[in-house]
Amino acid sequence: MITTRTKLMFSMVLVALLTSVPFVAAQEGGIQYQHANSVVTVTTDAIGVKVTAFNQVPHFTIWDENDTTPGTDYHVTFINLFEANDTDGDGVYDPEVDHRYGDPFTLPTSDWSFSGFQEEYDGDDVIAVHFNFTNEDTFTPTPTAPYMLADAPSTMDLEIEIRVHINATYIDRMKFDLALDGWEWMYEGSILVFQFAISDSEHGANQGTGAPTDFAEDESGYKFTFGEAWMECANFAYAENGTHQSQVQVKASHGSGGQGSIGNAVYIAFEYFGNNSLDYDPTLGILSEEVLPIPTETLLIVGGAVIVLVVIAIVLKMRK
Repeated sequence: MITTRTKLMFSMVLVALLTSVPFVAAQEGGIQYQHANSVVTVTTDAIGVKVTAFNQVPHFTIWDENDTTPGTDYHVTFINLFEANDTDGDGVYDPEVDHRYGDPFTLPTSDWSFSGFQEEYDGDDVIAVHFNFTNEDTFTPTPTAPYMLADAPSTMDLEIEIRVHINATYIDRMKFDLALDGWEWMYEGSILVFQFAISDSEHGANQGTGAPTDFAEDESGYKFTFGEAWMECANFAYAENGTHQSQVQVKASHGSGGQGSIGNAVYIAFEYFGNNSLDYDPTLGILSEEVLPIPTETLLIVGGAVIVLVVIAIVLKMRK
């Protein structure tokens, strides 16, 4: 027979269990987004994102939504796409050692088309936003001595697509895919390099005005931190030919922006992937204390300790 004392003890243990279980609070503002005057702006409770590509070189700006001082903007601008020799065979582009095969394809300043927004909903709440900028262009590289080819370089019909993803589950970051189709290689032993410029400015500026403070590359060689922001590069890209998908090795490096440029340069080097299309997905984020999660291990230890202490107290109380 269950006594009143037993029922009371069970109820108190249940309350202890419930109060020790971590609950995740829903974000207040959700995802806000708009497209106006050729600029897409997206904000969450932690990060602000501005993407400018239509009629301009592709350019991302991110900032901390919780910094109102007015804070700093971090700018990531797409600069060049070029094939280069890999002198030491390490897969990394080193501008002091490796050399471009001819003039680079400078990402065009016009004809970027905006896809419109694709939203994902949970009830009436938007939990993810996706959009694309796409450009099609024709490019004929001009090889330079001593890298002369037996045949003239092929004219390329290039299609470059920038796919942006913001998810309410990760409100401190944005992911973007770089999709490339139509690249014609000069040499099978070379690497293809995407060059970015990273700079910063006071919040609200349209372009970067200087180099970010504390620019650094971590031990993995795939994550860069600068000021209160970061960029993480995936270890692999994916090559597809319509029927088959394979991994492509990726190596990241950085250096000075070069003469006349502002900020730091990041070079994403891809190994030879033949006539396939390429798909790659880096991530940009801000180091906001507002969104730093409590480690699961800490929650479990603290929760377990609370339960044990409450149960001991109940048992001692019942023995009196």
